[in-house]
Amino acid sequence: MDLLTIMGFITIIVIVVLLLSGKVSMPVIFTFVPIIAALICGFAGVLTQTAKDGTVKTISGIVPILTAINGYITTGLNSVLSTVALFTFAVIYFQILNDVGMFDVIVNKVMKFLGNKVEVVLLMAAFVATISHLDGSGATTVLVTVPMMLPIFKKMKMSPLSLCLMVGLASGAMNMTPWCSSVMRITSATGQDAYTLWTTVLPLQILCLILCYLVVIPVGKLERKRGAGMTDAEFEQMKAELSKPVETKVSSSIIAVDIIVTVLILVVLLLGWVKANMGFMIALAVALVVNYKTPKEQAAKIKEFGGTALYMCMIIFCIGILVGVLKDSGMMNAMVKAILAIMPESIGMHLTWICGVLSVPLSMFLGSDSLYMTIAPILGPVVTTFGSSALLLDAAFLIGGCLSASLCLVGPSPYLMLGLAGAEMKDNLKYCFPWVFGINLVAMIVAGFTGIIPF
Repeated sequence: MDLLTIMGFITIIVIVVLLLSGKVSMPVIFTFVPIIAALICGFAGVLTQTAKDGTVKTISGIVPILTAINGYITTGLNSVLSTVALFTFAVIYFQILNDVGMFDVIVNKVMKFLGNKVEVVLLMAAFVATISHLDGSGATTVLVTVPMMLPIFKKMKMSPLSLCLMVGLASGAMNMTPWCSSVMRITSATGQDAYTLWTTVLPLQILCLILCYLVVIPVGKLERKRGAGMTDAEFEQMKAELSKPVETKVSSSIIAVDIIVTVLILVVLLLGWVKANMGFMIALAVALVVNYKTPKEQAAKIKEFGGTALYMCMIIFCIGILVGVLKDSGMMNAMVKAILAIMPESIGMHLTWICGVLSVPLSMFLGSDSLYMTIAPILGPVVTTFGSSALLLDAAFLIGGCLSASLCLVGPSPYLMLGLAGAEMKDNLKYCFPWVFGINLVAMIVAGFTGIIPF
């Protein structure tokens, strides 16, 4: 095993360990670790470059090494530009809609149809999580859904863990949309297009949403066996409290325009008429003009919500650094060759589908960051050798990684949700894991039979 291979694996291991430790921020990890690895390879004399005449020369000397690394970084940054644009405009767009109260209006309308049944309450929780996750933020979904629905769950004598399950499944399915962080991270790391990945997983995303809503039936029966439910008088009192008018920052006619624009942009994206980044650039421009009267207000809102997008954009750019260094330095190819040398062909033929099945426990213990940004880029070229593709591997990892986000032991969002719900992680794992793993398994079996992700 040569030095490029060793340094490649060391780089991945160090990144995973640092991510799991939680003691170093992601921009620092994805910037320093690959650059240090490339410098070591450079001073060890294993970095090469191909001249115009086709001859391969070893790079030596501090200036040529730094120049080469700068080229790797430039290539990596260029590969994630469209992803950064999409994330920036989409996040600010949905933050504006949340700010003016569009999501509150939708949720309030639906809550009026709430019935005195455990299954209906579970269904409402899933719906609220679905709508609130349109902005792509797991924290927003938790902060909107859990405080709103928890009092209802308590009055219905339902376990808060059932609320966590519905929030996790609904937000997990919605997190497969192209402007959400999961899609951004994995496509940035593997060089795939976010919109193309979304269209690939869209049938499975719809299936996961359907399964999320269907699972309320067995979960509801389970909750009723544990004593869930309330009297008719208690229910009518609760419904009266929920029917109070929603306060919004803009008029109802502007809210209606916001809803129409959102529906139109989603339809246009589904039809493939425009790319996602262009679509949300236009949508954001419309939302700013419609909801805020003066340029001063518009600029203030961009500054207010831009902070949410900035940190993720930094992470995406730093992922670009990692990918550029690993690919252009030769470390990626060296690791792929090493894996291919020891992997039996019988396993390699089914590796993409196997990764999809295992993505739930992998994401739980390693975290989605490790899954998307270190494991996926390494295995992408491997599965390609066996007749699959990096795009399908991304799809396989994305489904389980998104569905299991609320079970991740090393991520902040699950603990925010559990803190608001007053639940413990160990109880959350016992209650939710069988449902999450089961839905992911059903999705992968359907993917296998339909040929979306072949067995």
